[in-house]
Amino acid sequence: MNDRVELQREIDAHRAGVFGLVSSSAGLREWLDDGEIEARVGGAVRLRLRDSEAVGKVLAIDPPQHISFTWQWVDEGAAAGVVAFDAIDHGARTHLTLRHVGLRSADQVQIYGELWRYWMERLIDAARALPVKVEAPPG
Repeated sequence: MNDRVELQREIDAHRAGVFGLVSSSAGLREWLDDGEIEARVGGAVRLRLRDSEAVGKVLAIDPPQHISFTWQWVDEGAAAGVVAFDAIDHGARTHLTLRHVGLRSADQVQIYGELWRYWMERLIDAARALPVKVEAPPG
């Protein structure tokens, strides 16, 4: 069984800015309804998506490339996996990968796939508002 959702996008924005959108409270608030994150291993995560809240703990962080955290809806007892964002320089763009792993059923994979496709588009819109990455001239 596939236990994950994985989305990848190419973004015309500097990697550090994209990473800030997924690893800082101010950045999360640019594309989620609300968000708080302590960007350190063990730091608390609280995200509001519409009328629901998810909480977790940061598992790993390697700025400006990777952050991952556990995911659990506040009103549910069981954890629903781990969310990870990876931002890689790709020429004049940033390649962003979102993974949500550890989902327990095909229904969860479908539901979280729809959820993350919606929120990823909001994240991309926020990233497009960042300053455009400028390549240094050869030198």
